[in-house]
This record gives sequence, structure tokens and C-alpha cells, in this order.
Amino acid sequence: MVAYGSTAATKARANRDEGNSGTAINSADASETTSLLADSIPHVPSIPSISFVEEQSASPWSKVTFGWMAPMMRLGNAKKRLDPEDILHIPLPTDCRTDVLSAAFEARWNEELERSKLKRTIWKKDPNGCETTNNTSSTKNCRISEPSLIRALFRAFGSDYLIGGFILKFVHDSCIFVGPQVLHGLILYLGSTDAPLSRGLGLTLAVTVSQLCMSFCLRHYFFKCYKFGLMIRTAVVVAVYKKALVLSAGERHVRHLGEITNLMSIDAQRLQDLTTYLHAIWYSFWQIGLALFFLWQQLGPSSLAGVAVICVMMPVTKTVAKYMGGLQRQLMIAKDKRVENNSEVLGAMKVVKLQAWEVPFMDRITALRETELRHLLNYIVAESFSFMLWSAVPLAVALGTFLVYVVSGQNLTVSTALTSLALFDILRFPLFMLPQIINRIVEAGVSLGRVRSFLLCEEHKSIQAGSLEDAGVRMTNVSAAYESLKNENGYGSHDHKNTNPLASELAEKTWELSLLKSQLEEAEKKINELLAAQKNNASDPEGVGYLSSSMLCLKRINFECKPGTLVAVVGSVGSGKSSLINAMLGEVRELAGKTEVSGNLAFFSQTPFILNATVKANILFSHVNEPIDEAKYQRALECCALKHDLQSLPASDMTEIGEKGITLSGGQKARVALARVVYHGADISLLDDCLSAVDAHVAKHVFEECITGELLQGSGQLFTNRSVILATNALEHLKHPRVDKIVVLHEGRVVEQGTYEELSTDKGSEFSRFLAVIEKTGVASSCGHVHGDATEVDDGYDEQRILKAVSRDSDQAVEDENTGQKDTRKLMTTEERSIGHVGADVYFYWAKAASGVWVPFAIILVYGAVEALSVASKWWLTYWSQHGSDGNQMFFLGVYALINLVNVLTIFLRIIFVMLLGLRASKKIFSNLLQVVMHAPMSFFDTTPIGRIINRFSQDMYTVDSQLMNALRSYLTTIMNVISTIVVISGVTPAFVICLVPILLFYASQQNFFTMSYRELKRLDSVNRSPIYALLGESIDGVATIRAFGGESALLSRLTRMLDTQQNAYYLLCVAQCWLAIRLELVGTLFITLACLLAVWQHSIRGADLQFAGLAGLSISYALSVTQSLNWSVRMASDLEASMIAVERIRSYCEIDSEAPRDTDADKTLPKSWPTGGKITFQNASLRYRPGLPLVLKGLNLEIPPGAKCGVVGRTGAGKSTLMVSLLRIVELDSGKVSIDGYDTKSIGLTKLRSSIAVIPQDPVLFSGTIRTNLDPFDEHSDGDIFDVLMRVGLYSNAKSSSSVTSLSYLALNDVQSLKDPVKNEGSNFSVGQRQLLVVARALLSGASIVIMDEATAAVDADSDARIQRVIRDEFSNSTCITIAHRINTIMDSDYILVMDDGKAAEFDTPQNLLRKGGMFRELVRASSHSS
Repeated sequence: MVAYGSTAATKARANRDEGNSGTAINSADASETTSLLADSIPHVPSIPSISFVEEQSASPWSKVTFGWMAPMMRLGNAKKRLDPEDILHIPLPTDCRTDVLSAAFEARWNEELERSKLKRTIWKKDPNGCETTNNTSSTKNCRISEPSLIRALFRAFGSDYLIGGFILKFVHDSCIFVGPQVLHGLILYLGSTDAPLSRGLGLTLAVTVSQLCMSFCLRHYFFKCYKFGLMIRTAVVVAVYKKALVLSAGERHVRHLGEITNLMSIDAQRLQDLTTYLHAIWYSFWQIGLALFFLWQQLGPSSLAGVAVICVMMPVTKTVAKYMGGLQRQLMIAKDKRVENNSEVLGAMKVVKLQAWEVPFMDRITALRETELRHLLNYIVAESFSFMLWSAVPLAVALGTFLVYVVSGQNLTVSTALTSLALFDILRFPLFMLPQIINRIVEAGVSLGRVRSFLLCEEHKSIQAGSLEDAGVRMTNVSAAYESLKNENGYGSHDHKNTNPLASELAEKTWELSLLKSQLEEAEKKINELLAAQKNNASDPEGVGYLSSSMLCLKRINFECKPGTLVAVVGSVGSGKSSLINAMLGEVRELAGKTEVSGNLAFFSQTPFILNATVKANILFSHVNEPIDEAKYQRALECCALKHDLQSLPASDMTEIGEKGITLSGGQKARVALARVVYHGADISLLDDCLSAVDAHVAKHVFEECITGELLQGSGQLFTNRSVILATNALEHLKHPRVDKIVVLHEGRVVEQGTYEELSTDKGSEFSRFLAVIEKTGVASSCGHVHGDATEVDDGYDEQRILKAVSRDSDQAVEDENTGQKDTRKLMTTEERSIGHVGADVYFYWAKAASGVWVPFAIILVYGAVEALSVASKWWLTYWSQHGSDGNQMFFLGVYALINLVNVLTIFLRIIFVMLLGLRASKKIFSNLLQVVMHAPMSFFDTTPIGRIINRFSQDMYTVDSQLMNALRSYLTTIMNVISTIVVISGVTPAFVICLVPILLFYASQQNFFTMSYRELKRLDSVNRSPIYALLGESIDGVATIRAFGGESALLSRLTRMLDTQQNAYYLLCVAQCWLAIRLELVGTLFITLACLLAVWQHSIRGADLQFAGLAGLSISYALSVTQSLNWSVRMASDLEASMIAVERIRSYCEIDSEAPRDTDADKTLPKSWPTGGKITFQNASLRYRPGLPLVLKGLNLEIPPGAKCGVVGRTGAGKSTLMVSLLRIVELDSGKVSIDGYDTKSIGLTKLRSSIAVIPQDPVLFSGTIRTNLDPFDEHSDGDIFDVLMRVGLYSNAKSSSSVTSLSYLALNDVQSLKDPVKNEGSNFSVGQRQLLVVARALLSGASIVIMDEATAAVDADSDARIQRVIRDEFSNSTCITIAHRINTIMDSDYILVMDDGKAAEFDTPQNLLRKGGMFRELVRASSHSS
């Protein structure tokens, strides 16, 4: 046992939070962290010492009554809330821990896979007489075994659920029929004059004991169901996450984040929910069988009429289930698409805001939501019809039976009528549950199929060493293609969406045929080249036989990297540099040739992979759970020039980095990722464009200290066999003596390779052409325009001083996150959760969204009317049985049928009414949420994990769409049943009212005691789900890096801790439900006992009374059904409140402060073509990113003339990127003024302001859709205009177009065939350089008068860079251009240079004047010229 507030508990809580941080820390850090966490745990001095005991250590009686949960309930009520550390007092049982469950399921799933493989092998050897064709392996009469997910789950941990659950439910269901038999006996007893009192008391005792037995059995049955559901969800979540880390490259393009998120959230949840009622498959028939047996005893052969009705309805069940399954599949596909688009847009909100694209993306998401709601509406109508149909079944059974009974000449007595009615009520439950179970099984079947399909996806195959003995890489005649093309060109057919196996097989064959044709075309091209060379007619060998439709990304590559060598890979945009590295990682489809890789790898992705964790955790990464090698760690920081950056961070290397590294500059992200490569210490380091994001002087330091130093040879010459393969556009570094070989790629081919000297001396080589461009546009040529004496002043500049001043990169630094935050370690906000009851305002918020405040009253009125009809039906049956002999039996039967028919119709209308209201509310709530989030300030996205926001749009919206309405329906149904029971019993035996008061007081006290803790556990469960989805999103983004570093185990450990925390809350949630049910079922038992005792007492006083016997029988029949209604009313009340938490969470986001108005009255006063000149003026502008942070701009005064070209440099934190932020009003000024052409930007609407300024960010972001939707989402431009800008950036070629000097079309990139060409999620089917070109094309299309470029060409080669700069200069010759630069040569031809320092304009003049004057700019120029 553990006492709350004890030191041990405090340490346990501290250790648990430390484990969840996902960061490895040394012993000193651990002590500090533990102390910090211990101090942060709230002290509750008013709470007495509470002793906790786990389930395994509890006494037998405590286990039976779930009494061991009571201390947690007391703690929740004492504190009025429960915190994450509180639930650790009752941890998960060992058999429910994530690692145990994952291992058990994985073993069974692997057995299923092996069994399937074995059967396939046996079938291939001996089809056992199956009919086959000569040309195909398909069979007509034989089915090959496929691995079964459901069998694996049950074999892993389903034995206790199946056996224990069967025994408990069998005992419970058998005891159910004691009640009707006692009812029959009591009615006979009350109508008998000579029956002894002992008989009445005996019958009362029998029903009481049976009810208690039923209660204990049912609660422990449900507890086993809950545990099994927990196990299934845990196993599925871990299995899906593991699979996501090993998906092949082709599958990753098909299985998007939205779908995988739904697999881990909605599908796993559905499988978990199914377990509660899965046993109904057998116990429904057991209950039906026993009910019909006892009905035979009461009504004789007439009961067969009810059997006939049941048999007729069986095929209807199958038809309805099949139809519902189809609707469910359509709904899930629609939901996947919507969540996927939601995730994509939310992950790129900065670009959306810079481009003022909120409206088109809101329209796109809204359209997808409308499609989803249409499918949901179809499902709701079908579900309502299904409920109406099955509500009619037990009534039809009763009517059919009574009709036959009356027609056969029998008189219906009170005892027969009410006993039969009680049996029909029992029959109602399995008949009512069967359609629900069938629907749930159908839904779960869809989810099982989706999960199974995902788990059977093709996995990534790592490249093997082959014949290589030493660490190295060898590629021999390798041709490869990206599997993403399979889906783009319509060749692919997805298993999880295509239900036609023939279509799937045909699509697969078409894809393979296309690949073969592509290889054949490439071979024919090579043959033509060789023939042309023989005939001395090879003026354009690259153009002979060129086929733009070729799908090969690599073509007959021969490449080798030996131990201890540095190989540089260069080439133009789209030439295949990244594809070559991806081939070594096994991330492309190898069609021909052989790739061999020996030794362990480290990988730097062109887009650095950064986790939402500390700087230290990002560097350690796959070694996060290992002891730290401090010397190696410090060396990694030093050689990557990170030490100076860490000094400016609030907690040095323990500072938390935002999602996707949003709190770091581009250069900082690159160097953190590079430090990870250094610390990993691999045999082979694959670096994809690691120098493009940093300044020239920093690049020189990184190249010499990190790449040629630490990565290639290690400190102290310890690693002589290390190799580095560097894909780069920074050719100025390749003359270094440690560069052993340079490989030049063009259109996926190796066109040249050799040393720097060999390639540079060949003036006709592609490499020489690249060098010529650099020499022409380099810093030296720009400096030559300045008088010699000015450039030679201060020749002894201190490069280290410059490195320290600007080593944090002159690029897109997010100054607000790196300045003045010395008092905190966490950037990301902790997810807020309310405490106490869900307020009435939340319910009214939902009601207003549904239609208005009248909605709750209308719903109550409808449910009250249905319950009144139900009472009238039973009363009429009692009246009929007492007076039927006096009149026409058919008349009484007709009235009974009419009442029940009206009842069935009102049930259908009630369901439709409530569900349509819920759908309307859901639509309005989603619209409000989308509107507010899309217009939230950027600071919200900087401090809120995307996974948390996505959770609002996925899990919380799913709750509002479905679970909320189901909980509301169930609650109102059960509470109306309780009210009607109390009214009937009190009317028959008024003395019951005296006993009712203490019973209701006990009921209310237990409900209040339970609800406080239950609600808090539910909130903890919801809050702890968000980090799981956030981790999934991060992992999907960086899966290639994770695999290269072997970081799967570290991330799985992190997921395991998160799941254990979340499932611990859910486990206690389930125990709390059982704890409450035991006690409320005791209240129900008291209802039954009192109803029976009071009737027996009345009999002892008044003697036999047939009329009283009938009314007493009606009272007892209601009492028999109230036990479950009492329990479910509280359960559903709690579930309703818990579901309302989703509304509360969404509503909290709907109250986020919005940005300034999108449109203002001042917009109408602006000139039509504003801004006309592009004059930008900063007047004493001061800006801070958030309240409490220091100023980043400090009284900036600056005037940029109209049409000027202005380059901006300065150290990180100087305020460079803040110029763009303030100009576009991403953050509002604290004081001062920014004006454009004399108009104060603060008075202009954000849409007008941002859409009038073209922004080319450093990180190129594309969205899923087409080329057109990415370039022109508003459909403002013609196809011709779009093709024109695509030609200018070299992504489209038109044979009829002239080869203008301002066009890049002759570069033969030609990647765009039409404007309908698909763009995958985040532009993953384009290289980073191609994406950057598309972003440049987007800016060109705008024709804006003001252009802001944040190192727009960092990811392209020098040749493309020079031409793009020329295109931009020509296209925007009359525009004001602000360029935030890394490469000094990019801005040397600018009209003005702005040097930012400490939030002010330190220098502002022409480049020539600044070079003459001396100062920081000249020192930067000199450093850059020396580095090259």
C-alpha cells in the first residue's frame, strides 16, 4: 500500500514524468529534473493520508466489489481533480502493459504470417486437385489461407475473455429468468386466499439473491471485456506504429498520415469498443432460446408464432448488415481524406498565412467535410431504420403470439399476460442488441480489414552488403523508379480501397508493364546514342530518343565509394542526387542492377528531421536511452558550430524544440541534424545537401571541421575507414584535398566522374560549366567593382570573430524563440483541461449549434412521449387481461397493436430527430473550429503541437459526430425508464414513496462521488491521446532518417511510455464504471425487493384481490427492468458528460484570439493596383513576439525606395526575419508604424495586405492537389500564364517557345506535363529543388509589387540559381525586392544592403558604399570570399 503524499509516491511521479520526456539525461540532469518535477507536484495539505492498493494485492471481498478503487475516488473528490501523477498510485497490471501486450501480439501475428506462407508454399507444390488454368496461379475451387488478424488477437490474450467471460455471462443470463418466474408466482400468490406468508417471502428472497448474483457476474464480465479491449487497442496502436516505421517507399506514398492516424485512433477504438458486446453472438441466442422455452410454458404452441417472426427477420438482418458495412466503408474513406487534408494544412500554416490562402484551404476542407457528412447522414438514416425495425421485432413477436393465443380460444389472464410481457422484455434485449452487435461487428470488420491490410503492406528492405567485405557502397548498372509514380499515373490500385481483386491485379500488371517499357525506352535511347557516336553524328546525344514520360529516376548507375573516401555528388535540379542517396537507403524501387552497402549508416535528409524534444534528445536520437559519451557529444556541438547557438537558448541544449524545428532557424535545424550524424559515428555518412541552409563562412567551418574532419576521419585519426557521400550544390568546397571523387549526374545518369582537377580542367564538361557560373556570379567579381584600396583595408580580419557573431546563420531565424526566454525550458504549452463539472454553458453551446436553446426541451418532450406510450402499452395489457372475458378479445388486441405501432413509429422519428440535430450541431461546431483555427495567430501554432490540434479535428470531432449522440439517446432512454418505474411502483404501492427517499439519496451520493473522478479520468484519457498522434506525425515525416539511424527502438520506447500513461487512465476509468455499477445495482435490487415485500405486506392485510394482483404484477414487472436502467442512467450520464468534454475542448479552441480582421473599410480606399510603387517605411517600429518577451525590433527606422532591390544580412536574433513578420503582420507591432506607399499597414485587411506581397520562403511547401491548385488556388490566372511561369523556371518545355535568356526551359528539367499533374502530400513526388522552383513560379505568377525572398534558391544548383535570380530580376524589375540571404553573391548586385543588428538598422547603403566604409558587411564579404 502507498500513502498519498509520501516521498515514495513523489519519486514515482517524478520518475514517470522524466520517462515521458523522451530525453536521455545524465545523472546530474536526472537529479535536477527529479527535483524540479517533485517541486511542481501540487501539495494538498487538507487531504488526509489515503492508502492505495493494487488489484493483485486487494482482499477477495475488495476484488469482488472493486473496493480497491475507492481510494482513487476519494482522492479525486478531495482534490476536485486528478493529475497525471495521481493515477500512478494504481498502475497498470503487468498483463496490460504495452511492452507485454505488444510482444504477445507480435509473436501470434508472426505465427499467422508463417502459417500463411507455409500454406501458400504447399499449395504451389501440390494444389490438391484444385482447378487451375495453365497461364495463371488463380484457383476456382481452392482458397489460399490468409493471415487472420482476429485470430492473432484472440490467441495472444483472448483466453480469459472467452472462457471467463462465457462462464460469467452464462450464469448471469440464466439468473435473468428467475425474475419472470417469481413474478408469475407472486401474481398467483396475491390472487390466492390461502397462500401462506412464507411463500411470498420465499419468492422475494429468491429474486433478491438472483439479482445480487446477476450483479456480481455482470460486473466482472464487463471488467474482463474492458481489459481485453484495452489489450486489443494497445496491440493495434503499437503494431500500426511499428508498421509505419517499416513501410516501403511506395506504400508510404499511398498510406498517408491521415489514414494512419485514423487506424490508430478511430479503427483501434472501434475494435476496443466491440469487445464489450462480442459475447452477444452466443448469449443472444441463449436468452432467446430460454425466453421461448418459458413462453411455451405460459402460452403453449402460440409461442411458435413469435419464433416464426424471429426466423423471418434473420435474413433481413444480413441484408441490413451488408448495407451498413458498405456505408461504413464509404464514411471512413471520406473521413481519411478530410483528416489527411486537415493535417497537411495545419502542418504548413506559416506558408498558408504568408500567401493569404486561408480561404481556398478552408473551402477545400469544408467540401471534404460536406462529403463526409453526406456519408454520415446516409449511415444515420440507415441506422435509424435499423433501430426502428428491431424495436418492432419484440413487439411483433408479442403481437403474433397473443393473436394466435386469442384466436385459439384462450383467455388471457393477468399472470400469463404479465409473465409473458416480462419474458418479452427479456427477449427485447437480445433482439435489440443483435442489430447493434451486427452493426458493430460490421464496423469492426471494416476496421479489422483496414488494419489487416495495413499490416500486410510491403515493407522496406534494407540494402545488403553482398560481396562487399569492408564498409562501403557499390552500385552496378542500377536503374530505379519511385513507387509514388504508380499511383500518380493511375497504375496503382490500393488494397485498402479497391474491393475488386481482378481490377487490383490488372492495375498491378499494368504498372509492371509500364516499368518494363520505361526500361526498354531507356535502353533504346542508349543504343541510339552509341550508334550516333559511331557515325560521328552526335551533336545532341542527350536529346536523341528523349522520352519525357520515362519513369526512371536512376538510369544504369555505376558508382562506388570505398572505405575512407569522400565522394561528392553534384548536378542540376532534378538530376537524381537525392535519388542516388535514397537508392543506397533502399527508398526507391530497384528495377535492374545491384546495390550493395556494407557498414552502418547515418543520414542527413535534405529536409532535416527534427523531433519535438530537446536539442540534446535530437542529437542523441537513437542513442537517447544509452549512457552519454560526453566527449563525443561536445565534439559534435563544436564541429557543427552549435556551441554559440546554445548560449543564446534559454536552457542551452535542454531547450525544447518546437514541432518540425519551428523554433530554430533553417541553419540551426541543419546543424542539429548534422550533429546527430556526428554523434552516431557511422561507417558511412550520407549527406543530402547539408550546406545549403548555412552561410558561406559557417559552411566552410562545417565542411572542414565536421565533414572532412569528424565524419571522415574522426578526432585523433581514430577512424580510417569512414566514408562520406555528399550530395551538394556548394561546388566551392570540392577543391578540398580530402574530396576523393566527384560524380556528376544529369537526368538520372552519371555523366562524369573524377577528381576536381580532372573535371575542372576539361572545359567541355558539365562540371566546368557549373564552375563558370559560380565564377561569373561570385563575390569576387562583385568586389571587383570597388576601388582596390577600399577592399584591402583591414586585411587581418578575424574570421573567428565573424563566425561567433553570425555562426547562428543569417537566415530564417525565429528570433522570438531565441531571445530572452531564460526562465523556461518548455516552449510547447501544456494541454489545458477543465476541472469539475462540464458547465451548462457547454450544453447550451451544443444546443445553439443544433438549432437553438429550445432543442433540449424538444428532445425531452419527444422521449417523454415515447415512454408514455410504453407505459400505456403495458397498462392496456393488464387492463385487457382483467376485462378481456367481458368483451371482444380482438378489440383489445387491436388497441394493443395500435399503441405499439404508434410506439415504433415514434421511436424511429425520435432517433431521426435527435441524430439530425446532432448532425447539424456537428456541422456548425466543425465550421466554427475550422474558421477560428485557420485565423488563429501564428504564435498559437508555434506553441501548440500539431498533433494536439489534429486531435480536435479527428478524435474529438468523431466523438461529437457519433458518440455524443449515442450517449444522449441512451441516457434519455434509461432515465425515462427509471422515472416511469418510480411512478408506476409509487402509484400501485404508495408506501414505496417512504422508502424511495433514502434510496434516491444513496443513489445521488454515489453518482456525485463517482462522477467527479470519472470525469477527471476521462479528461486524462483524452489529453494523453494527443501526444501519441503527434509522435506518429513526426515519425512519418522522418521515417527514412529513423531507419538509417536505427532509431526505431528509441521511438518505440517513447510510444510505450505514452501508451502506458494513457491506458492507465483508461484502465482506472473502466474500474470506476464497475465500482459504480455494483453499488447502483444494489439500489435496483432494493427496488425489486421493496416492490415484492410491499405487495406481500398488502396481501397479508387485504387478503386476495385480483385487481390489486394485476397492478402489483405491473409494478414488479417494472421493478425487474429498472436495475439495468439505474446503472445505465448514471453510466450514460457520465458518458454524456465525458462526450461533452470533446465539445468543451473544441469550444476552448473556438475562443482562441484571432488575427486582425481579414477585410477592412480601408481596403476600399486603396488604389486598384495597390501597392503601385512599393515604397516601404518603418517608423520607430518596435515588436515583441509575445507578451513578456523582450523586444526584437527596437525602434527600427528604415525607408526602402520604390522598386529597390534590398539585401538583408545580420546575425541570428538581429531581426532579419522579423522584417517580413512585421511587414505581413504575422505579429503586430508593439509601437511605431509600418507603411507601404504611404498607407499604414495596420489599417489594411490581412487578406489584401498578404495577397499583395509575394513571399518565397526558404522551406518550399507544396500541398496535395495539382500543379494548378498549388500555383493558383483562386483560379485567377489562365493556363497560358501558368505555363509561362513554369517555362521561366525550367519546369515546362514548349517546342514552339523561343529560348529567351530569361527562361530556364532549355535546362531540360521538363517535369510538368500538364496543370493537372498530381502533387502528393507535402510535394513528396518532387525533389526539394523542384519544389523550390514551383514556389518561385508561384511568386512570379502573382506579379506583386513587393517580393520577399528568404534564401529562395538555397536548394538549387548554382546554374539554376543564377538563372532564377536573372528571371526574378527581369520579372520583378519594377518591384521592391527584399532578399534575406545566406550566399553573399545572391545580394551583391542589390541596390541596397541592410545590416540588422540588435533589432535596428546598423548599416543601410549601396553594396559599394558599405564596402568602402568598412564595417560588418565588408567583414562578411571578406569571409565569404576566403571560404570560396
